[in-house]
Amino acid sequence: MVTVLLAAGKASRMGESKLILPYKDKPILAHALESALAASERVIVVTGYHKESLMPILTSYAGHRLDIVENPNANLGQFSSTLLGVAEVEEGEVFTIAMGDAPLVTDSHYRSLVPLLSDFDAVRPYCQNIPGHPVLCAESLRKTILALPPTHTMRRLLSDCNVYRYDTDDPAWITDIDTPMAYEQLVNLVSD
Repeated sequence: MVTVLLAAGKASRMGESKLILPYKDKPILAHALESALAASERVIVVTGYHKESLMPILTSYAGHRLDIVENPNANLGQFSSTLLGVAEVEEGEVFTIAMGDAPLVTDSHYRSLVPLLSDFDAVRPYCQNIPGHPVLCAESLRKTILALPPTHTMRRLLSDCNVYRYDTDDPAWITDIDTPMAYEQLVNLVSD
């Protein structure tokens, strides 16, 4: 399994580079990256906005199975980053699409998706009826994704696919840090 880890967003709702914010003595991105590396044969990180602040974190993992791709058109939206990352996935590889701002997802989360893929195009976790990440994609989805425009969305793509809906009570799947309030709640989890 290969993981495409999206870390190119502007973080406009946060108002600053959220991926470098500390959580348990490490940047949020480091948590997401370590989990992806532990579960994957290779991780492709897509940067864009805030690349300069992310590079010190990413280069500290040099020597790992890590590729870094820059999205010069991150302003086109998240799917433009997905396209760049998936283009780096080799034909025939199963892959996940994951988020750099999801520090509670562990390597166990990734691994729990693998046996569910079977004959499906993808496996998507849900918690409280909210779609989460990472999304595990069959090798056949690579070609489909790469044929789409950068303005497309993963949600729209998956609505046309045979997707296994993995319902769970674990909020880690849907905990992303988009706002100051979400970050405060994350930090409070540690102090409780």
